[in-house]
Amino acid sequence: MTRTSKILEDVTNHYNRLKIEHKKIHDELEHCSFYAPDADLKHLKQKKLKIKDEMEDFKRNLKIFSNQ
Repeated sequence: MTRTSKILEDVTNHYNRLKIEHKKIHDELEHCSFYAPDADLKHLKQKKLKIKDEMEDFKRNLKIFSNQ
């Protein structure tokens, strides 16, 4: 396995983990949005947004990388 393919595999795995975590938080928010304390919901929403931002950064950086 070349170094480049290992890096791409690592990036792909990390991105996929982010997607899974984002989906898990989304489902948790859907499930507990009616009974959870506002502070808990706010924390989950902030965590979900942070993951989404990281995913967008990945996409942007990969686009830049692939254009070089």
